[in-house]
Amino acid sequence: MGRSGVPAWRRWLPGLAQVAPSSPGAWRADALAGFSVAIVMIPSVLAYAELVGLAPSVGLYAAIGSMVVYAFLTQSRRVIVGPDTTVALLAAAVIAPLAAGDATRVAALAATLAIMSGVVLLAAARLGLGQVADVLARPVLVGYANGAAFVLIASQLSALLGVPLPRDGFVLRMIDSAAALPRAHTPTLLLGLALIAMLLALRAWLPRAPAALAACLVAAAAMAAFDLRGDGVATLRAIDAGLPAPSLPDVTFSDVRSLAAGSLALAFLVFAEGVLLARTLAERHRESVDPAVELRALGAANVAAGIVGGFNVGASGSRSITADAAGGRTQGTQLVALAVLVAFTLYAAPILVYLPRVALAAILIVAAINLLDIAGTRALHRMERHAFWLANLVTVGVLVLGVLPGMLIGVALAFAEVLVEVARPRDAVLRRSPGDGRFHDLDDDLPGTSPPGVVVYRLYAPLVFANARHVADRLRTLAGTADPPARLVVLDLQAVWEIDVTAAQVLADLHDELELGGVDLRFARANRPLREQMVRMLDGHGASHERFFPSASAAVDDFLAQDNPAASRPRQDTGSGATVDE
Repeated sequence: MGRSGVPAWRRWLPGLAQVAPSSPGAWRADALAGFSVAIVMIPSVLAYAELVGLAPSVGLYAAIGSMVVYAFLTQSRRVIVGPDTTVALLAAAVIAPLAAGDATRVAALAATLAIMSGVVLLAAARLGLGQVADVLARPVLVGYANGAAFVLIASQLSALLGVPLPRDGFVLRMIDSAAALPRAHTPTLLLGLALIAMLLALRAWLPRAPAALAACLVAAAAMAAFDLRGDGVATLRAIDAGLPAPSLPDVTFSDVRSLAAGSLALAFLVFAEGVLLARTLAERHRESVDPAVELRALGAANVAAGIVGGFNVGASGSRSITADAAGGRTQGTQLVALAVLVAFTLYAAPILVYLPRVALAAILIVAAINLLDIAGTRALHRMERHAFWLANLVTVGVLVLGVLPGMLIGVALAFAEVLVEVARPRDAVLRRSPGDGRFHDLDDDLPGTSPPGVVVYRLYAPLVFANARHVADRLRTLAGTADPPARLVVLDLQAVWEIDVTAAQVLADLHDELELGGVDLRFARANRPLREQMVRMLDGHGASHERFFPSASAAVDDFLAQDNPAASRPRQDTGSGATVDE
């Protein structure tokens, strides 16, 4: 029994805790939802394995290995884990340059990359870095999704046309595809276009139908009915029934070092997308998820996928939404889907030899179309233009430079944007409202004044090295241009929650400079932790003595009372002995 009174196994295995007390009704709902998830999942995991450059069966292994671990460790009731579009595409981008077309190398590197990114996630969970989910800002995710969608479509054009395309990269692949159109393999192209049209039609008119499974069945039937294999339509390689034995991949230290950057990028992507999906589904049902628990579950799932010879996995939006729509209530849904996948792998995998490769290409192309986040892009354009342009820059980066560099550029740009916001923060000169006599950040068209020679300034950011000199320059300018000349400057710290050593020194220097000019510098509305921090940093300096006031009004009234007691304005009591500003 843990300190909180909850058994330790329930804290460490929250997914199992969901399933253990399930009622018969819940199990029936989970069983039906699990069959629905498995039907959707089987064709897609085969396609994602092909995308990474692996045998289709490896997609089944990655799904099975990750699901058996994630189902027990996750706190989410409806998230389904497994191979997914954006994760597989990024993994392929990391592996392809290192494998140089060697299938054995691809398999070893893919498994190693999954294990490494899983270890990164587990280490982050151990260090309590649940906030790592916020590293990929919304514009970065939207831009990456759009760029990845176009790259994914380009990557499948060779299979769709039925001819090899020699060059990699989005731009070169599109040029080669246009040049290859006259020599495209007609039966392959026609079958692929028909399957794409079918998948899009099912998505539009029967969104809950297992479209990918239907496409595979139609493709296999067409192969038999029209003898398309005899016409040269390529099919999947033969797959032996059975499950792989857990093992570690055969790689060198040099391989591990080459995969390091990619494993970090995949860890960020897997966790950011996973937590976003888990939160969305949890909020829909008024539930909650702990990002730290999801961090551990996703990390363990990737390690398990790698140990069984698979590749990177993530939280699947399409399968999770399918589980939710089908009535799934707990991780029992994932366990049922897992059982179906195991049964398929053991007994039915050999029939995949009758499936044309172009069917998987069609599934991936439609998945890419679904991945395009047009609504999200429009929302960014409507809400904040610079976020819209950041998303577009990430998209262009993915298309021109590649999937991994494009995403890393997006992360760097997001951090740069935050740094710029901190370095040049929003601020305001407060004025006293005639209605309540307090200092407010008033709109320009609202009446308000300040006593002569008084400047009240508010900063909307932490006071740190990046903006300290900018803030000091703003205060100097405001004090120097005041009419009549400023005799009091009040720095309102209501929106400041942090100050560093550099900023404290800048404030001390500013205090001395203003004092020499006959200007009094005071601080207002600093919260207690900030006030104690500033007093400690400014210890021994004049700026630390009797400079802190509960409000800007209190600071101004105290100054006026000392300057001219007869003309001082009486304070308004708010119940705590000081006027509170807004």
